[in-house]
Amino acid sequence: MQQLSVSSLLRYLKNRLDTDDHLQKIYVSGEISNYHKHFSGHLYFTLKDPYASINCVMFKSAAATLRFEPKTGDKVIVYANTSIFEASGQLQLYVQRMNLDGLGDLYAQYEALKNKLAEEGLFDQSHKKILEKTYLERVGVLVGDRSAAMSDIKTAFRRRWPLCKVEYHPVLVQGADAPKDIINKLKQADELGYDAIILARGGGSFEDLFCFNDEMLIRTIYDMKTFLVSGIGHEQDFTLTDFVADLRAATPTASVELITPDIEKVKQLLEDIQTDLQEDILSILEKKKMAFDFYTQRLFRYMDSLTSIKDRIDSYILQIRNSILHKCDKDLHLIDHLETRMALKLDLKLNEARLSYKRFTTLLEAYNAQNVLKRGYSLVLQDDRVIKSKKELKHKEFDIRFADGIVKAKERD
Repeated sequence: MQQLSVSSLLRYLKNRLDTDDHLQKIYVSGEISNYHKHFSGHLYFTLKDPYASINCVMFKSAAATLRFEPKTGDKVIVYANTSIFEASGQLQLYVQRMNLDGLGDLYAQYEALKNKLAEEGLFDQSHKKILEKTYLERVGVLVGDRSAAMSDIKTAFRRRWPLCKVEYHPVLVQGADAPKDIINKLKQADELGYDAIILARGGGSFEDLFCFNDEMLIRTIYDMKTFLVSGIGHEQDFTLTDFVADLRAATPTASVELITPDIEKVKQLLEDIQTDLQEDILSILEKKKMAFDFYTQRLFRYMDSLTSIKDRIDSYILQIRNSILHKCDKDLHLIDHLETRMALKLDLKLNEARLSYKRFTTLLEAYNAQNVLKRGYSLVLQDDRVIKSKKELKHKEFDIRFADGIVKAKERD
């Protein structure tokens, strides 16, 4: 059979308790006894009811959030984790928050509504909007009129980002009428095109802040299209508004600090950018000057080359001109010579043509039928055709053509 040491057993039990969700982050009510405040700031006491008791410890950091001075006999509700102190083997509660028992019903309502809305997904991170601008231009602030929170927010904006136009919408921040007033003002502000909206209130008791746990208010914030920052109470205060808001700030002042840049840092950044730009510009100008000098020298060299090329071109043009003129003179002499030779040949050809024409004219005159008829001859025609033989006559009638006319004739039988 396996044996366990006392420390192993207690370590095992402590681990089981620490990982049991039913025993962590629970509310326990009872009466304080054996109350002792250690010089370190830690609180030690027993929480009891008529039937049982359990040791409790509240460390200094958690005790600093208390809004009352606990004492033996107080009836309280604590929000705590259950664990074992291994050194003594004692079961005890590690208290994180503590309030007088009169708030029990409010805490029950708070937890029930919180669980309900969480299950519906109203607190999901995926629903949170992202603040699009780094340097905000217009912000709407819903805060108590002439309250310390309003003063803190105004101071924070003047200190950090005075370039932003901030418009204040005073609202009720406590009491039964506060949720309705906040809801109406939020809906109005949501339609004004702000870069962001701040919903803020200074510190107060759990009851004082309870209006920020209103279900309709939470659903209104969930449906908003404008980025919303909640800055309600102090760092240890949590309302349901903090869970549904796009961003939760620990205080009203922090709500401004989370969404605005520090103007002094922006100025320093701009100065650094200006310095970098000046250095870059000077560097660019120096490089451009060097490039300008380099290309200017090259240009002068090119101009010298162009001048030389121009002189060579002028020389070539002169040579070509002289060559063309010489060629033209030579060709003109040749044309004159050829023209003279052609004229002689044309005269010779014309004479030959005249002689041939005269010879052909004489022959034509000799063979001309009209001249033959003038010498006493005649032509026999029948049907406009010359009859060379009697056998060619087709009928007895025919014509006889003389030099001076035509006579109708007929052959005798």
